[in-house]
Amino acid sequence: MKSQSGTVNWSKKIMKAGILIAGAAMTMGNQKCEQQQAVAPPRVLKKIVEMGSIRSSPLMLPNGSFDFQFVANQQVYGVLMESKEFALRYAPPIAVPPEQVRNGDQSFFNLTKADGQMMKAFAQAAGKDNYNVQYAKTAWCMVNIPQAKISGSVNSFELIGGGGLTVGFNPAGAYPTNGLTSAGFNVEWAQLDLSMMALRPLTSKVMTATNVTTKQTKTKVNFGLNFGAFTIGPSAYYQTPLAQVTKNALVKAVGELNTGLKSEEWYSRVMANHDTHLVVVGGTDVGLEAGDQLLIYNEDYYWEGEPCDSKYLGGGAAAGSAVAKIEIDWVGDEISRGRVIEQNDNNAVIGAKVKLFKFHAPDYKPQDPGVQPVDSNTGSSGSNGNSGTPQKPSKPGRT
Repeated sequence: MKSQSGTVNWSKKIMKAGILIAGAAMTMGNQKCEQQQAVAPPRVLKKIVEMGSIRSSPLMLPNGSFDFQFVANQQVYGVLMESKEFALRYAPPIAVPPEQVRNGDQSFFNLTKADGQMMKAFAQAAGKDNYNVQYAKTAWCMVNIPQAKISGSVNSFELIGGGGLTVGFNPAGAYPTNGLTSAGFNVEWAQLDLSMMALRPLTSKVMTATNVTTKQTKTKVNFGLNFGAFTIGPSAYYQTPLAQVTKNALVKAVGELNTGLKSEEWYSRVMANHDTHLVVVGGTDVGLEAGDQLLIYNEDYYWEGEPCDSKYLGGGAAAGSAVAKIEIDWVGDEISRGRVIEQNDNNAVIGAKVKLFKFHAPDYKPQDPGVQPVDSNTGSSGSNGNSGTPQKPSKPGRT
């Protein structure tokens, strides 16, 4: 009986140990999954934005003034370029209206050199050397319009020294510089108040706005400010902690703008129609990848007068009215090309709205590169026996 009792007790202990080990394994497995999910966040396409200006009062000093508006505008471009949420547009993709383009003229595209060469190759492969015939005037100007225009203003910039001495400005105006010498003073704290907003490009209505207050930016800096060197030019400013205080405020404001725009669906525009393929605005700059699928919508636009040359009154496309679906097969710096995989009886016009249908699957594999194994002994292709002379690649186009 004791032997049987001991056997039962050992069995119970083994079972408990097994349950504990299984539970620990499941917990570790869940933690591993959570860690993997944290490492690979879901993809998000960047919204194409255009930067207006950051308005600011000058910084008054005993021996002159410092153009704080200039440095704030210089810094915000860098912040937007580093942003994971926005793709900054410097110039409109189409330089002049299509009706002004000469036959075969390629210069009306504002593209990087590589993208411009590929745009030309796409058109030639499709048998279209004259871009003028591809444009519907009622929509072409939409290509040049970003998803949002960003602007802002510096409401106050204050440098606080010992004894409560303050240099800078606030909404009431500039602080007096009486009692200050041109030699400078020791800055103990710096703080900045900044407002930024995102506007709808066609109507100038506010999409979202944010205010970064002095309470959020007050930073202990402890450095001697030399007024003489500071007023020479922006280079002295960028070598001080003040530049980082300003950048921190801009980064925070841009992040809050993105939070306010999360409910805005990403979209882009059709830039060229090559029958079997469409070229759309947005490439690596917005995060598109080969295999992503996009939907194309022709929209109805309402103007006060001449289309694209008068006040815009409104427009849009009905849900479920997509004219085509494309799969991205080439991604450039600021443009991408997609193969038409579904289409109804209507052709996509230039300026048609482009929306994300779905990202490519995690196990998606791009098209085979098409190269053949090379025999190291003969230097020729192992599959066809031809000489090792490289073959001229075919032009991109119909497939």
